[in-house]
Amino acid sequence: MNHPDSVLKFSLGLNGLSFDIDNQHIQLEQGLGFVDSKSSSHGVIDELAIEKMIYLIEEIIESKPLRNLKISGVAVTSDAAMTHLSQLFFSAKKKISRIELEHGFNDFIERLSYYTSQVSSDQLYIFTYFVFVREMMHHLRVEEIQIL
Repeated sequence: MNHPDSVLKFSLGLNGLSFDIDNQHIQLEQGLGFVDSKSSSHGVIDELAIEKMIYLIEEIIESKPLRNLKISGVAVTSDAAMTHLSQLFFSAKKKISRIELEHGFNDFIERLSYYTSQVSSDQLYIFTYFVFVREMMHHLRVEEIQIL
């Protein structure tokens, strides 16, 4: 069944979320667009919007079969948004540890207006993506994300 080297493959899209591990596939209909629409008003990302995102994302992660997954600590993705985040916050690294991600996230929160001005308005969802990845690392015990 679940062996220690179970790697989580994930894809976080605007219209749905997908997770694969050990031949188990979980597809969620509520994507990043849903989280965005419920948390940021008029496309503005501020502290309040991020608090709402965290709450919503925790609800999604905790209420789904996701919380029962036995993850080895490694998650992989080929999402363009993760590559974009890596360029913005992690010197375009292909492997990002939980500690590095937390540092990047804290930097993002401290310099919110700077970072949100670095992307076009149609790309602001990458910050929702960032919040989701951070919460995933906390709640699903992911220690490292690898970009394929």
